[in-house]
Amino acid sequence: MNPQYPVPPPSYGAASPISKPGNYADQEPLLGGSPNASPSGIYNQPAHGDLPDDFKYGVSVSECELAIRNAFVRKVYTILLCQLFATAVVGGLISRSATAIQWVQTHVWSLYVPLFGTLVILGLLYWKRHSHPTNFVLLSVFTLMEAFTLGVVIAFFDNVIVLQALVITIGIFLGLTLFTFQSKYDFSGMGPFLFGGLLALCLTGIVEVFFPFSHTVDMVYAGVACLIFSGYVVYDTYMINNRLSPDEYIMGAISLYLEYVVLFLIFVYCVVP
Repeated sequence: MNPQYPVPPPSYGAASPISKPGNYADQEPLLGGSPNASPSGIYNQPAHGDLPDDFKYGVSVSECELAIRNAFVRKVYTILLCQLFATAVVGGLISRSATAIQWVQTHVWSLYVPLFGTLVILGLLYWKRHSHPTNFVLLSVFTLMEAFTLGVVIAFFDNVIVLQALVITIGIFLGLTLFTFQSKYDFSGMGPFLFGGLLALCLTGIVEVFFPFSHTVDMVYAGVACLIFSGYVVYDTYMINNRLSPDEYIMGAISLYLEYVVLFLIFVYCVVP
């Protein structure tokens, strides 16, 4: 013993046996404790297409997995169809009820309340668009208000005119929607031009209130409005699929619903003899 160390060093026990080179059977693999690891220590990779949920979602709908995109489209158009069905039923009942129309004519405030109330509901709906079921309650109130207003408006038109406008609107709306979904064009650049056209329409409408135009100018105005809102159908359909997040399906349905209603009213006006 070295005289510099009066006490012998502690024993560390028996040394662990060293495996022969190349013999790894008695060694614990690096990922041996992982539940997804095989006995050989190789991590079991997920099957092709079997991605974790976190990798199926993206910032926008277009960046998500195909199943997520299809589910989003189904949600948007299911909500839209329910809105259109409710609008057709409620609006049709009101427009065919002489008692209801007479009551509205004697109580003008009943028309302005839903007309401006929809703007308030839209603001609340945008604020609570992620809160379930508040978002669906606000959506139902918004749809009923729109249906009531639409029913009062079409009550003063002939049934044949309303039916013709309805068929034309359905055909154009479906055609533009299907074209946008299968198209490879980028329609995001249409936004500024459509907004400029909409602003011109609003200003022209304000001027017409004080200085009425001729019937020919009115028809040209309606035709331009039809083109602008047809462009909005294409633009919003593209933006819904490429800009909205997967949980923004209510806002997507509302934008398409409003464009459908405006197109319908424009065609009602256009087919009037």
